[in-house]
Amino acid sequence: MDSLEKTPSEESAQGEPTWTPEAERRLVRKIDLSLLPMLWLMNLLSWMDRANLGNANIAGLTSDLKLSSSQFSLAVVIYYVGYTLSAPISSLLLSRSRPSLYLPTLMSLWGLVTALTSLITSLPALLACRILIGVLEAGLTPGMVFIFSAWYTPSEMGKRTALFLTSAQCGGLFGGLIAGGLMRDLEGARGMRGWRWLFLVEGVVTVAVAAVGYGVLVDYPESPGGKVRGGRFFMFSEGERGVAVGRLRRAGTVTGVGVGRGEGGGSMGLGGTVRGAVREWRVWLFSVATAMYSGAAILTYFYPVLVKGLGYTDPIMAQYMTAPIWGVAVVFNLASGFAADRIPHYRGLVVVAGLVLISLTALLTCVIHNFTARYVLLSFMTGGLWVAYSQCLAYLGDLFRNLHPDVRSFAIGMTTVAAQMGYFYGAYCFPAENAPKHLLGFGMVAGSSGCSSGLYFLLWWAARYFDRKRSRESVVG
Repeated sequence: MDSLEKTPSEESAQGEPTWTPEAERRLVRKIDLSLLPMLWLMNLLSWMDRANLGNANIAGLTSDLKLSSSQFSLAVVIYYVGYTLSAPISSLLLSRSRPSLYLPTLMSLWGLVTALTSLITSLPALLACRILIGVLEAGLTPGMVFIFSAWYTPSEMGKRTALFLTSAQCGGLFGGLIAGGLMRDLEGARGMRGWRWLFLVEGVVTVAVAAVGYGVLVDYPESPGGKVRGGRFFMFSEGERGVAVGRLRRAGTVTGVGVGRGEGGGSMGLGGTVRGAVREWRVWLFSVATAMYSGAAILTYFYPVLVKGLGYTDPIMAQYMTAPIWGVAVVFNLASGFAADRIPHYRGLVVVAGLVLISLTALLTCVIHNFTARYVLLSFMTGGLWVAYSQCLAYLGDLFRNLHPDVRSFAIGMTTVAAQMGYFYGAYCFPAENAPKHLLGFGMVAGSSGCSSGLYFLLWWAARYFDRKRSRESVVG
């Protein structure tokens, strides 16, 4: 078949669609164009809206609201309370709804709350805004993993997850640059502090981009109707949809997303979905391993403060000096994604390598006090963090590919909750009184990442063992 655009996919004698390698490459390029740019932009703004609290911290928010160090840490943590409460349900709702409507609606709402944060005058108002943003943003990252697993094969997940997450890194990079620019140019404009302008501008831009998402994002390959609904620019024919589903089945992914059923039967219902997820050992081991190292991810909130403690005492320069750290993260992230897709069966070991790098650089930071050396170590620590994070998400979609779609979506939400656990203790490990060495914080990062690397290795080994065992039993049977 030369064109999937014009004709339905051909079928084999068994009724399965067949396709040529060139037709598959064209289909994958079309999937990339329909998903990656919009999801990338949504995640960019999500991270900027999420991380702007750290930029606002050194721009005067804490002094204006008269916040103590522990109260600011509470404002950081409360975001993850909202995120944790809503992630599993939000992920499940996405699997049973249309991404082209669900995700832009969430984005519009969190953009509105971000803009309203510019009006706060007290700690309770700040906490209310942060918990609401957490509730609304909780659907995006697990949603991305689930949507990717509904369109891509395991060997395609790594580089695309890495590309998706460059948006988060650019969010951190641009967030520092934008914060510095706003502090310099808009401080005091119309009687507003620079940090208030930061929340207002980023919130308004987020709402505007969400409006575009309604016309760009597409739904699932098995969504009801003759074509995938949602995208005005990228419509998939019946033949393309058949090939998209056939590719997944050939790779061992259980299909049926968006049609209220899975290959194993009809919709499981909420009770069956929850039971299916909590009885799966891979969900629990993955969750524990992720919760162990997630405390290291709190570093992203404290980059401006940590860099300021390395000798860049001018607030604007401290904002700008966070940018190279994020640049290193982009390089490590992309390199690991493209490399891991060449060895998809060893993706778990790529996660382990990233965690070991975090642990070693954090240990060295505890004993080396030269400012330049610590800045370099912090950059490599960030690189390891994003290697682990991006390939952890790609590994998640691969690891759960043989679960019923309802169970897979809820399990992804569960593991996302686990990924937030470290923030609850990590946020209190970098108190202002420990500056500039922050031995407690870097010690926590080293220990949690080291323990997590051992658990991820165990998960990778056990999953490989049971996969091979099932393969042998199916051959014998």
